[in-house]
Amino acid sequence: MLGRGASAGLRLLCVAVCCLALTACAGVLVHEVRSDYSHIRVVDTGTQRALYFLGTADIDVVETVIDLRQPHVLQHAYSRTVMAGLLYRPEVSSCLLIGLGGGAMVRFLNHHFPQLRLDVVEIDPAVVRVARDFFGTTGSGGTRIHVADGHEFLARGGARYDLILIDAHLHPDVRTDSTGHPLSLKSDAFYRSVRERLNPGGVAMFNVVGGRDSKAYVDTIRRAFAAIDVYRPAGTGNVIVFATADRMFAGEKELRTRAQALDRHGGFGFSFEKLLDAREQSAGNRGSNR
Repeated sequence: MLGRGASAGLRLLCVAVCCLALTACAGVLVHEVRSDYSHIRVVDTGTQRALYFLGTADIDVVETVIDLRQPHVLQHAYSRTVMAGLLYRPEVSSCLLIGLGGGAMVRFLNHHFPQLRLDVVEIDPAVVRVARDFFGTTGSGGTRIHVADGHEFLARGGARYDLILIDAHLHPDVRTDSTGHPLSLKSDAFYRSVRERLNPGGVAMFNVVGGRDSKAYVDTIRRAFAAIDVYRPAGTGNVIVFATADRMFAGEKELRTRAQALDRHGGFGFSFEKLLDAREQSAGNRGSNR
């Protein structure tokens, strides 16, 4: 989600969050609807289509942007960095994504990894309809879209995953920290649910919005998992954290080898090896594997 303006209003919605400021530009209104959670607009600007959540004050939240000519090409550094999870868990066969938006990451995964079993959790049924009707994001093939609260979905138990991508954010409220991270997704019980739903060797991703509470948030993740890697993609305020319940991640050489193999395959619209350059190199991030 790409914010513009001042914070306003609570949206109880698990959403993709990207702190990348957009310059306001004229566009063509394609669709508009009010849901129980948000005031939604779809706007076209040239070949780009954006999903906006409008606030009650001077705020527009850009949830998703796709290029209509290539909807499977990720447009923003934060979402590309999320895909570094594929380096930590090669030959991934199952993934859980919390937060749908317009479905840019779903379109990417469906296009490049059509055999992937992908569960997507979105709390707002209006967002699911807009993603389907205006962004072409559907629950076809191995992809299932669930209208549910992400915390409750994980806590119920069920299928296990190689990757769990947690991309959830609220506007700041008593139920969140100062940056809008839901407190329910920072609890020991929630981290336990994540660990229980990961396959052996599985990896979880947390999209942390930079702010006053972001360091404390990362520290809670560090305490809850055996090892973490922290990325700060250039041009964003996002902190992308990968975590595993196992003892350690693959080493630097192995990650580079995997990235180079994906880059030789080509067609992703970005370099996986360059994603590794956004990693923090702080001591203790990765335990004995450093």
